[in-house]
Amino acid sequence: MEPLLVVTDVMTVLRHWDEEHQAQAYDPVPTLTRLAEIIEAETENYMKMDPDPFDERHPSRADPDCALGHILKVLFRKDSFMNKLVNDYLRDNYWSRIGNPNKDSRKLNIAACRLMLDIMPGLETSAVFQVPEMESTILRLFSWAEKSIQPLQSYATGLLAAAMEVQDIAANFREQNSHLVPLMLQELHKLQVKAAEDRHQAALAARPFAHLGHNNREIVDMEGKNGITVTNRTKKRVSSHPKENGGFLDRSPPLLSPPMPESGTDSVESRLNGSSPPTGGKRSYRESDEVTTDAKSWRKQEIPSDSSVMSPPPPAPMSLTFTRLSPAAGGILNSTPTPMVGSGGGIVALSECSNSSWAEMESYVIGNIQIYPPTLATRQVLILRYLTPMGEYQEFLGHVFEHNALELILKYTDLRESKDSRLAFEALKYLAALLCHKKFSIEFINMKGLQTLLKVPRPSVAATGVSICLYYLAYCEDAMERVCQLSHHIITDLVKYSLWLLECSHDSGRCHATMFFGLSFQFRAILVEFDAQDGLRKLYNVVSTLPILSVEDEAALNDDEECAARQIVRHVCVALKRYLEAHLCIKAENLRRTQLRETGGQLEPVLPPAKIKSSPEEVQEQVRQLLDLMPFQSHWEPVDQLIRLGGITLLLQIIAFAYEWNYAGRAETVRSALDVLAVCSLMPRVQLLLCDRVDLPDEAMTVGMNIILGAAEGEIVTDADVQRAALAVIINCVCAPIHRVGGSVGRFSVAGSAKKKTNNFRSSEELIGMMWESVRSNNGIMVLLQLMMVKTPITDADSIRALACRALAGLARSETVRQIISKLPLFTNGQLQMLMRDPILQDKRMEHVRFQKSALELMERVSGKTKPSGNELEISLANMHRANVVAQTRIQFNDRQLLQLINQHLVSRGMLETASALNREAGLPGAPIKQGSSSNFPPFSYRSNLTPPPPPRPRISSFSPGASVIHHHHHRSVPTSQNSSVATTASQLPVAAASVSRYNVNLTSSQPQQSAIGVPPIRFNLTNSRKVQGSATGGNCSSRSLQKQISCEQGSVINSSPLLKNTSTVTTGCIPGIGESHITLDSIITEYLTNQHALCKNPMVPCPQFNLFEPHKCPDPKAKNSAPTNFAMRVARRSLALAGHDASRLDRKLVYSRFCPVRTFRSEDDGFFTCCEFLPCDQFLMMGTYQGEVKMFNLHTGSEEATYQCHESYVYHLQASRDRSLLLTSSTWRRPLSALWSINKFFEMKFALEEEEYVEFSKLTQDHIIGTKGEIATIYDVATGKKILTLTPQISNQYTKNRATYSPTDEFVLSDGVLWDVSSGKEIHKLDKLNQTLSGVFHPNGLEVVSNTEVWDLRTFHLLRTVPALDQCQVLFSRARAVMYTVSLEQETEEDTAFESSFKTLDAYDYSSIATIDVRKNVYDLSCNKFDTQIAVVENQGMFDSVQESSVRLYDVGRRRDDEDEGEEDEEDEDMDGSEDGSGSPTASEDEQQEDNNAGDGDGDGAGAGDHNANADENNRDSNAADSNNEDDGDDVVMSDSDDDNDDPAAILLSDSTDTDDMEDILFA
Repeated sequence: MEPLLVVTDVMTVLRHWDEEHQAQAYDPVPTLTRLAEIIEAETENYMKMDPDPFDERHPSRADPDCALGHILKVLFRKDSFMNKLVNDYLRDNYWSRIGNPNKDSRKLNIAACRLMLDIMPGLETSAVFQVPEMESTILRLFSWAEKSIQPLQSYATGLLAAAMEVQDIAANFREQNSHLVPLMLQELHKLQVKAAEDRHQAALAARPFAHLGHNNREIVDMEGKNGITVTNRTKKRVSSHPKENGGFLDRSPPLLSPPMPESGTDSVESRLNGSSPPTGGKRSYRESDEVTTDAKSWRKQEIPSDSSVMSPPPPAPMSLTFTRLSPAAGGILNSTPTPMVGSGGGIVALSECSNSSWAEMESYVIGNIQIYPPTLATRQVLILRYLTPMGEYQEFLGHVFEHNALELILKYTDLRESKDSRLAFEALKYLAALLCHKKFSIEFINMKGLQTLLKVPRPSVAATGVSICLYYLAYCEDAMERVCQLSHHIITDLVKYSLWLLECSHDSGRCHATMFFGLSFQFRAILVEFDAQDGLRKLYNVVSTLPILSVEDEAALNDDEECAARQIVRHVCVALKRYLEAHLCIKAENLRRTQLRETGGQLEPVLPPAKIKSSPEEVQEQVRQLLDLMPFQSHWEPVDQLIRLGGITLLLQIIAFAYEWNYAGRAETVRSALDVLAVCSLMPRVQLLLCDRVDLPDEAMTVGMNIILGAAEGEIVTDADVQRAALAVIINCVCAPIHRVGGSVGRFSVAGSAKKKTNNFRSSEELIGMMWESVRSNNGIMVLLQLMMVKTPITDADSIRALACRALAGLARSETVRQIISKLPLFTNGQLQMLMRDPILQDKRMEHVRFQKSALELMERVSGKTKPSGNELEISLANMHRANVVAQTRIQFNDRQLLQLINQHLVSRGMLETASALNREAGLPGAPIKQGSSSNFPPFSYRSNLTPPPPPRPRISSFSPGASVIHHHHHRSVPTSQNSSVATTASQLPVAAASVSRYNVNLTSSQPQQSAIGVPPIRFNLTNSRKVQGSATGGNCSSRSLQKQISCEQGSVINSSPLLKNTSTVTTGCIPGIGESHITLDSIITEYLTNQHALCKNPMVPCPQFNLFEPHKCPDPKAKNSAPTNFAMRVARRSLALAGHDASRLDRKLVYSRFCPVRTFRSEDDGFFTCCEFLPCDQFLMMGTYQGEVKMFNLHTGSEEATYQCHESYVYHLQASRDRSLLLTSSTWRRPLSALWSINKFFEMKFALEEEEYVEFSKLTQDHIIGTKGEIATIYDVATGKKILTLTPQISNQYTKNRATYSPTDEFVLSDGVLWDVSSGKEIHKLDKLNQTLSGVFHPNGLEVVSNTEVWDLRTFHLLRTVPALDQCQVLFSRARAVMYTVSLEQETEEDTAFESSFKTLDAYDYSSIATIDVRKNVYDLSCNKFDTQIAVVENQGMFDSVQESSVRLYDVGRRRDDEDEGEEDEEDEDMDGSEDGSGSPTASEDEQQEDNNAGDGDGDGAGAGDHNANADENNRDSNAADSNNEDDGDDVVMSDSDDDNDDPAAILLSDSTDTDDMEDILFA
């Protein structure tokens, strides 16, 4: 009740003022004095609760129950009083303005300034001292502060201190500040001297016997003791509200302070910000307190703000600009009696016999400020508050040195002398502002200022002030280097003091100490001492006890408390990152020196560096070094201790929790935590922890790797640096060496002999296998593939892509992963080569080169290629670059050289007269003409000491920029003599024609003339892109090797870039001894034709003669028993049993590319149709609507038979049982979501499935129902409706449209990408997630699962192929199981939900596309009747929320409209509501006709055969397109809304095709 009484008193005073202040003779001084007394009393009570001294929030936010906060709120609601106080009562001519010139205004000014100073905790300074409105008031305050009576001079100084906190105000009054600062420093010296004299005189008078107990109890070494005993009075006050000190693992000295309410302790929280160094020395406002321009908005903002308010100091002060330090809040009271740490590390002992009391200790621990009358301490405090914002400006630094401000500050910090903790705190704030300057920081160290700081007693308010000084000091690296050169005991005391601050009760002290360590870990002396004093555990405890990281129950925290805790987490993560990076540098250097010592290298004796600082690139290099050199079973003490503390799991929890946090430092928090994990992941134990479960609230099960992958994907926070940090963790786990060093590790182990702990670790092969499996089972393949395709943000996309490719290359060492990604479009469609061409941003070419190296490594692993030498990547990259340059070069040549080549060609053919005529007319130089052999390959001759010529520059003709260049020597048979030498025989060995294909073809060179030596044929593996090298080495052609020269060193290097095309490189040697020139016209034409041959899709070795005037193309392969493409011929052969093995496939392709609309169903209601289902009786069609109704239409009459209200939201799925007795329905929202209905005699609900989002019958017997809710599948009994089995995956794939389904035999269930055994209810296998939406369906053959574009083999769980045509499509198999219908899923857009206007048909045997039927309306659903003769399609016009027209159209399969009598259909159209029925017969396009003509190209079991038959025009396809992906969508069929087919210009009649004419003659003769 006491706060209410005080508030009532304030309201009474204000009411009295309101009634009387209008009177002419009213004197406001008594009112102002009374309010000031009330507020000062409550301020003292508030300060006794020991709030965080850096907390500048409104007191009602720091402690909602404090009376001071309520008083300030009441006061600021009185706008008239506040306006009068600020605008009138501060005037020095107030009485003269109201007509009383004889009365002195100074007494009123004193009372007004006093009250203003009292209400400053709730005042918005930037609003009160607005410029230029309040310029005259500020100038008046300057005048009073310089020369006026007391206490007006001190009060004015205090108000100026608040005004100068605002940067703009300080800049506007630069001249006045420059004049006042030296005066204030001089005044401080005088006051300090006077205060010392007063203390000395009053000391003996106050306690004449105090000296008796001084010698033996003043300073006592209390090392190792936990506390002290205080007097009964003190005990009683302190223990009234016990509260533990944060739950740290070790007991630290808690704070000795007076009692406080429980609510006050919980609400005092800091708001901390900014571990990043400030730049440019810019000064900023407190973010938590919004600057209000309205003059009436003076009170400090009470709305909690999540923005942070603590920013670091500037590295270099600049004139009138700096980064402001806004204090944090929140001391937590600790009630345990503790020792008072005195000077020199001693402790002031307060034992039972001590005559110390809390009244005397209060000034040491908390301190207070007496505003009226102002004491000497108060006057000094107010001056220091003014000097603090001025200390950050460079231009005032000269006054600081001139007036010896450092000596002043150091005297204030000596509490034995000043005996006032609050005064010392203000002096320390001023010191922190001055430490922004490098010169002052160094002077501070030289003057032994650090030693003085470490003597500040703790716990105390002054100790919290020490924390910010240490933090600012750590920013000056030069000063810290000098600190590290001090005596060891000083560094020990420094670290000890900072570690105590980590456990103090003020959040700001803990935060400053954390940031101090984060900045000073780069200094070896600090790092070593930190480890020696168990600092890592204390740093871990700072964050481990925070309530926001609790996974069991959610703590009730306000916004300020949550923000403070998040900022502490941020600073601890940054400190841990720098701690481990410093240890990483030391460890890498030790391992490097150890390796040099073991290998006999030269070691230079050097002293370890005092400063350890590594760039990000150096950190990556050190990580790689440790992976290569550190033994697998070795120990690393920093990481081992972090594991023991549970730090790895805590960091993973922080990353996961950050998803819900929303504040400015979230990205830095997550990135720092990931950087810590990246360093720790070098250790096998940490990698195992990443595979373990991490407890999170509201999560069934989450493993660490899943969290890392989520961060890499951008789910946690969309920040490129976070994604790169997460990818670094993944790379360390999956790219580690398979066989790691396993020798003696005793010298690397800190925890003892490693031999004793060998059995605790798995082998490196087993561990890397576990990591591969963990990444794969948590959908790592999909995440990495998506990251390889990113293009935003454009400045970071190249680096993200490079890291993702590197991780995927490491993951590809797993056989399972390699098999999966080899079937993906990344390889089968040449997507990887396309990505390797150009960087996303041209300025990021270095990152692109890294991506290319990783991509080459990935291709080599997937293709099975092994690197024979260490320069393969470099050669390939060089080839890629050279091919790009050559392809863009304009080819120019000398005409005379061409004539010379023609001349040589004529001579080689024996046309000497013609050659002479050409020589005369062209004026060619008289070179000796040698008549050579008629062979295009000049004869080979041995030459001793012959050095092969340099490789000729490859020539490119008729090439796109990405085409490969293959040097191929065409060989014709030449008669050989029986007496030919071995060399001649060797020269006549034919060389296999180099050909490039996207198919896996092994070409063997033909050998029409076998050598007597029997040299085996040369085989070229085009899939592996290998450069075949000869066995001969060296450059001497007189070598006895009989194998032709095909290596890079021996012959010409032909640049073929696998980066640009999915091609292979075959090199043949240029054989010396040709004559005067190695270049012939024949070789040029040969190369030209070879390049054409290299582009053939199915190249052949025995090629027919090339035509120079027509492009060359090898014919496509065709089986002898393949069926004819013409339908009439197939029918004719079928009677003779000669139809061919692929006749049925061609028949399906013909039938299921033709659909004839025969009837349209519409509803008379306003709603629209959403789904449909044929009843097995083939008489009725059921349709679901947006309103939740199910309508029954008669298929024969087209009339609506009945309407049933089944749900309250739109029905999106219907399924009827095969016996026509039951119907399943599913809706989107409102319970029940799904239901089972009986539709025999009456339509009635059998039972509801309240929570199931999707339901369907079992396939074989239909006695069970399987329902889906999220990732959980539930099986119900149809007869009873009871739940039989619930299937919950251990690791969820979280497909957005998961639909559980039975296998055709009802033995298995597929749900959320997990295959289940129905009989046992156990998981069998989890399929890799490669899309976000669809879980998959079983193929009717029971051997495959179709999951979006992926087709999985259930026998081996291998990925068989990918079918791009199935992307984001709902799949429906025909009743005959031969054809697949696909309908695209709805696509969520910014405005509405969009649907595709077409459906597709695919061959269910080889997944080749048959046709794409465009109905020109949005297709919502499709259903097929049991005879496969008709389909029903739900077609709606308009967007989902604004459907303009809705209908369900019935189509006949395999028919066109003009196949029947048009007159009959016209009559039927009139009966069936106008033009919609029977309209727009589906017709085949010209592409279909071409495809039918080419359809007989073989129907093999492989993926390639199906693709040949599916693709329409192979010649126009990119040679990189892969066979297994069936990219062609088949035929494009357009459905018209017109009655007359001839009115549709897009329709091409079937009669245009010979195939169709023959079919009509046979079928309808």
